[in-house]
Amino acid sequence: MGSVRIAVCGCLLATCILHFGHGFVASGSAKSANSAHLRASVASLGCTTASPLHSNYMVCTSATALLASALTAITFLGLRSKPFAGHHRCRDALRSSTSRATTVACHATGHALIMQNKGGGHGEIGYHLSKALEAKGLKVTMLQDSAAKRTKAPFSLYDDDLKDTNIVWLDPEDMSAYADAAAAAVKDGPPVTHIFDNYSKSPSQIAPLLAIAKASSDFKLYSFISSAGMYTGKGELKETTTIKDPPTGQREVEMTLDKELPKKWASFRPQYIYGPFTNKRGYLDWFLERASRGLPLPIPGDGSQPVNLAHCDDVASLLSSVVGSEEAAGGECFNCGTSMQVTYRALCDAAGKAVGKDVEVVSLPAGTKTSFPFRPNAEGFYVNVDKAKSKLGWAGPKHDVMEDIASGGFYTKDYVTLGLDKGDIDTSKDMPA
Repeated sequence: MGSVRIAVCGCLLATCILHFGHGFVASGSAKSANSAHLRASVASLGCTTASPLHSNYMVCTSATALLASALTAITFLGLRSKPFAGHHRCRDALRSSTSRATTVACHATGHALIMQNKGGGHGEIGYHLSKALEAKGLKVTMLQDSAAKRTKAPFSLYDDDLKDTNIVWLDPEDMSAYADAAAAAVKDGPPVTHIFDNYSKSPSQIAPLLAIAKASSDFKLYSFISSAGMYTGKGELKETTTIKDPPTGQREVEMTLDKELPKKWASFRPQYIYGPFTNKRGYLDWFLERASRGLPLPIPGDGSQPVNLAHCDDVASLLSSVVGSEEAAGGECFNCGTSMQVTYRALCDAAGKAVGKDVEVVSLPAGTKTSFPFRPNAEGFYVNVDKAKSKLGWAGPKHDVMEDIASGGFYTKDYVTLGLDKGDIDTSKDMPA
């Protein structure tokens, strides 16, 4: 505690010397004001002056400043050699503040490169991911497979909704042209810090993106959008669940990235995705199509199996959560979905309520393969996303499929607007042959 008093007194003495010097070299009313200010400051601290301040004493300001600086330095050197508890708290607070500032900066800067496929179950990820990354302050360049239908959403919405995204259409099947176009797309921009690969299904296909990652001095993370289809387990699926052997193409990509970019890659394994511009409507339309036409809904088992249906916005939110958490994500695989499971039977009932009709649910033996859109086993097949929450700080989903498929939900409204409740549907595979 003694060192604290010495430190305070030393700082006050240095301050006093500076005030004295300024007061002595000032003239007229300014000098009087400085002297009065100093006496008031000293008195407020419970100290007294040895003699009155006299205006005739002239002090060289440079010498005054030098002496004050020396006293201040000596004071803090003393503190350095004899730290006190408050010193540690101040130091820790400063470090904490610096850490928070660094995190904010990390979220506010960077250049993300997205490689988007032509469509299918992952077809709308690029659209929503671009928005999520730009909301975090990143510049976004998206390489779009030219095989996508430009007249179909979400691709048709790029010009209006992604005005700040640099979108380059290319043919990724022509590897040489792909590599050249990808390099040219980012050549004049800031260094690429993040890559989100929503295209590759084999190690050979990642070569152009891998080259960009290795060439960037500021590169942080290559996020590969893989697939939960590689799991061989049933029921709840965690990242430690057994995967197929021999490995799938997506698993081979994960292993290649681990070799080529150690600790600078992460893999995300999505399951069933739905959304406003989905390219694969069958997951929910299967239920609505039959309910709206008064047709039976044949399901495997008793329908109590859980399923994971994630909104595309929530998928984009989870993927973009690596920004600022690159070190935690590096070298890891994450399930990608929602934390709110629903059952097969609940979806049947919800579809009936959405169209205002009673539904006839037909129970088939578990394991029976039909047109049913999910796995027919008795245990279900759904991913657990706790790892993304704990390691990446993902807040969890904002959307609930049961609300979205309700009569007032966006999905059912789109279903009706598109006229999907009219006409005939193919039910030839609804029942086993």
